[in-house]
Amino acid sequence: MRHDTMNTDGGHLAQKEFALIQEISRKPTHTQRSLSQSVGLSLGTTNLLIQRLARKGYIKVTQLDWKRTQYLLTIKGAMEKTHKAYHYTVYTIRLFRQIQDNITTLLRREYDAGRRHFHIVSQDEISALLREAIAGLAFPDAQFSYYDRLEQVPSEADLVLTATLQGPPRSAHGRRFVGLVDFDNIDFRIS
Repeated sequence: MRHDTMNTDGGHLAQKEFALIQEISRKPTHTQRSLSQSVGLSLGTTNLLIQRLARKGYIKVTQLDWKRTQYLLTIKGAMEKTHKAYHYTVYTIRLFRQIQDNITTLLRREYDAGRRHFHIVSQDEISALLREAIAGLAFPDAQFSYYDRLEQVPSEADLVLTATLQGPPRSAHGRRFVGLVDFDNIDFRIS
């Protein structure tokens, strides 16, 4: 299962539908316009998704008066929201374990081969995870340099470890880029 979508034919919520359901459960008095702004969708897409969610039985749309509409999460919608949240949590935990296992395997191999300076490109929560995993390793004389983007890595770095959606540059100029995570393959392991 990919983390960004789920099969909508089998009754599961797509990512955009899930985002709408989360907003509706948080604030049922949203207007379509405020829902579209909160979720980052166009007003037309929001309207279509609301109709689809109502057809599937995930939300109930009630016209309060000529100007106000209320969107209520049904029991079926609440169950689907919980189901999706559970699977997202499991995916996230597995992804973090994948990164920890991969960084440990790769760093140990490179350290044992004599490497002492490591260049790592990652962002947000993944950066914190990598720093924590590396702090737990016993590499007394190793140095670690962290970057948010590939462009920040010095040109003399011959090995660049990445944990980001940004792909390596087209021309590597003698550099080796090693991805620590595959966001689409939760079973990816560095061997």
